[in-house]
Amino acid sequence: MGTSFRSYAVHSQDTNNNCFSRKLPMLNRLTVSVLLVFILLSNLQAQRKLGEATFRHIETIAADTFEGRRAGSTGGYAAANYITKILADNDVEPAGDGSYFQLFTKVYPNCRNIFGIISGSDPELSKQLIAVGAHYDHVGFGKNRNSGPIHNGADDNASGTATVLELVKHFSKNKNRLKRSLLVCFWDSEEQGLIGSKHWMENPTVDVSRIVFKVNIDMVGRLDGDTLELQGHRSVHGLKPIMNQLNEGINIKLDYVWTMVANSDHWPFINRQIPGFMFHTGLHKEYHKPEDDPETIDIEGLEKVGLLARRFITHLGTAESTPRFREESLTEKMPRP
Repeated sequence: MGTSFRSYAVHSQDTNNNCFSRKLPMLNRLTVSVLLVFILLSNLQAQRKLGEATFRHIETIAADTFEGRRAGSTGGYAAANYITKILADNDVEPAGDGSYFQLFTKVYPNCRNIFGIISGSDPELSKQLIAVGAHYDHVGFGKNRNSGPIHNGADDNASGTATVLELVKHFSKNKNRLKRSLLVCFWDSEEQGLIGSKHWMENPTVDVSRIVFKVNIDMVGRLDGDTLELQGHRSVHGLKPIMNQLNEGINIKLDYVWTMVANSDHWPFINRQIPGFMFHTGLHKEYHKPEDDPETIDIEGLEKVGLLARRFITHLGTAESTPRFREESLTEKMPRP
């Protein structure tokens, strides 16, 4: 095709300049169309890579060798080491008690929260922190009603942990994209009643007043019906139009859940009047059961949630201002239909 085009162009230019000038716009349109298709395919390929990379973390974290990652257990310890290696490999600054870790012993001994900071590029705005986190613990060998087999917790919450790890890798490689800094959080002992995040709020390793927003990612591996719940959204002024715009091209069905309950690690932040919410794809019949394994994960759904989270954090990190906390969200009653 290349040879024919060159021959045609030279011939046309030599014999009829007007003819060549009429053909050129059509060729330009063809070139633009090809480029648009190429960009679209490249974006789709990048999204697929995001989903596959996220899933590989899940396969590791939710493997039998991690024994269900009960808080304070040997398996939980191994999961924590896996997480901190990725933080170190991506030059994330430790933000725990002199390391990536914050140790605590409530409920179980040897529990470990994990924290790191990815600094923003703006001299002033980088003092502000966007907290992005997920709990990495699960229920080990189960609870009283279903104990025995290993509960691997692929969706709960290896999926959220893996999504945050990919956000870490992305923003570590693109530090100049964010003016504000990221505080990445991996919570232990969530399954015992948000113990890790509550402990940190009472014993913070950074100045809590620097935190302007909390993004919590908990169970995002089962995008059934293409619906993503945004729990806690009422704590945030003006969130809906922002999320609806960022969702363009991803086209997840966003479910703005009215109910606000203490069901995950965004809640201690909301209680401190820090705006935030949780990405959540919903409960399912494998919840807290041995069948919550990697093969049940929706990889395409992981891609979509991960991309939306990336877009939202980019928006928070670059906007002139961040959304304010809605004080009335803690007391208002659901309007009657």
